[in-house]
Amino acid sequence: MDKDYALLLKQGTAALEGNAYEKASALLTECYSEKKTFRVNFLLVTAFAKQGEYVAAGELAEEYLSEYIKNNNYFEKYILINARAGRFVHLKKLMLSIDSYLNKEERVSFTSMLAEEEVSFAAEHRDNVDKMRKKVMHCGQAGPLEQRKLFKQAYLLPSSVFLQVGKYLLSDPDVHSLIKSNIIDDFRTLKIAEKISFYFCDQKTYTLVPKKLHALEQTNTYSYFQTKLMDDKNQILQNQLWREVRLKLILLYPFEQEIVLPSEKWLHAFLLDESLAGYPKKIKKWAKILENELSSWKIQ
Repeated sequence: MDKDYALLLKQGTAALEGNAYEKASALLTECYSEKKTFRVNFLLVTAFAKQGEYVAAGELAEEYLSEYIKNNNYFEKYILINARAGRFVHLKKLMLSIDSYLNKEERVSFTSMLAEEEVSFAAEHRDNVDKMRKKVMHCGQAGPLEQRKLFKQAYLLPSSVFLQVGKYLLSDPDVHSLIKSNIIDDFRTLKIAEKISFYFCDQKTYTLVPKKLHALEQTNTYSYFQTKLMDDKNQILQNQLWREVRLKLILLYPFEQEIVLPSEKWLHAFLLDESLAGYPKKIKKWAKILENELSSWKIQ
């Protein structure tokens, strides 16, 4: 296998150097499926990018993100490839997450590069961006499954357009609550400091400042239910139950700590594994709302 792998790698590298990018992609993909290394990842990412497959290249590079970040030259390539894919939301989040590790020169260099690429992308793809923006903004007219597909495209829009689209979707009563919860968390990660209107699953509108919100995964509420369910010895059942509870916590974000009391009662209410006949009205009300939201999300 080592001999075959070495030969594949040699042939793939030669094809890449000879500008035979399709052949290089095929050979290096075979290499990568046998043994994943940063070197092969970088070569395969390069082959994809040379063919204009920027989304595939950017997503593949994420598998070795820490390696790209370690070296400024590699990180510049990472920014360029993802920018050409239109993954500006991803890049903005990434830049914010590593900001404290950058010196002033690096911060200015990477931020300027990203800004230039975003302006260039928006100008070059103006018509497509506008078409995509309109499609995503009206995704509430579709069913949950189609909404999911359409909303994924929002992450390939310039960040300013993503913000515009996100704000519109948050106030649309017909957009599924899980999509809204994800948008709110995206805005939090992007440190959006302006006031945002948010139509919640209780059919009321709230005003939020995303930058001031907490991360769901860092709350005691989240930890309590995760710990409770991860104690189960049946790993398959454990994962299924936790996935259900986690989705319901996401549906309640960013109000989950105000609504939910970490307790056995709420765990049963989330799982609906026993009758709620004797439960408080508040718990029964939210159990019904959450089950309806999740049922509609699962409809294929």
